[in-house]
Amino acid sequence: MARWLGVLGRLGWAFGVLVSTASLIGLFGALGWPFDLATSFRPQYAMVLLPLGIVAAMRRRAAAAVLFLTVGALNAALVAPYLIGKGPDAEAPGARLTVISFNVGLSNPNRTLVTDYLAEVGPDLVFLFESSFEWEDAIASAGLPLATVAVVPADRVTGITVLAAPQLRAGVEPTGFGSLDQAVSVQIVVGGTETLVLALHPPSPLSPSRHRVRDRLLADAGDWVAERPTPVLVVGDLNATPWSAAFRELRWRGRLHDTMVGAGLQPTFSRGWGPLGIPIDHALHTSGLATVARRTGPNLGSDHRPLIVTLAVAE
Repeated sequence: MARWLGVLGRLGWAFGVLVSTASLIGLFGALGWPFDLATSFRPQYAMVLLPLGIVAAMRRRAAAAVLFLTVGALNAALVAPYLIGKGPDAEAPGARLTVISFNVGLSNPNRTLVTDYLAEVGPDLVFLFESSFEWEDAIASAGLPLATVAVVPADRVTGITVLAAPQLRAGVEPTGFGSLDQAVSVQIVVGGTETLVLALHPPSPLSPSRHRVRDRLLADAGDWVAERPTPVLVVGDLNATPWSAAFRELRWRGRLHDTMVGAGLQPTFSRGWGPLGIPIDHALHTSGLATVARRTGPNLGSDHRPLIVTLAVAE
């Protein structure tokens, strides 16, 4: 028995060192895509390292206990605002706006399931990422009480489809950055207040070039938001977790509030990852808007879950 306990102890030490190393590598996410990917699992690092640190302390393994508890606490501190920060305010004054942001998945065959869900929720504004002409045909056939205000570019296989309630008087505006399948700006009127909604879908950072494009797009988006005189909501599959350097840059440049703060961790990707799921679909907003509610939707056949956010727009 003692021999097996020793083997388990050594395996735990090795696993803890591996997780600690990955966590610390993630602190340098701006240096390149492998570093950036390592920053995605802050909650998981904390959940692994803190118990391992406690066990190491109980077994009087001082070096292991200090390493695991220190790095685990660092990750817990980075995650904490999403668990204990000031969350959505259901009583916030202003006209209500419910938005769905969903990467439907090009190969997802469950189009009727998705359109039925949209009809059930009854949103005011819908952004579908990785949409296609087939998705747009399915939406047109569903008879939803929403107008199509932006479609997949004719020269692309996938893009961003935008649906809006007629009373929003929605219109598409050029962004001046990114391609039409990566960035779409929609101007709407909510309760008499002009509001802009910026939909973003940068590439996943799985190579040096894709990492650069994603980071540049999010930085440009932050600058674009900062220049707008009206309230702005930013939604989309950003292919970045809240702990990514590129996500922090977007928030800092645009002076944006993350709607997930205080709402609890709400992973949206990937459907089959279980406890390894990560939040890469986001909704952020400037002052003039307030988060009323935020949640993720059910499995609808995509590797993402839909994100549903309700906001109050100051009148």
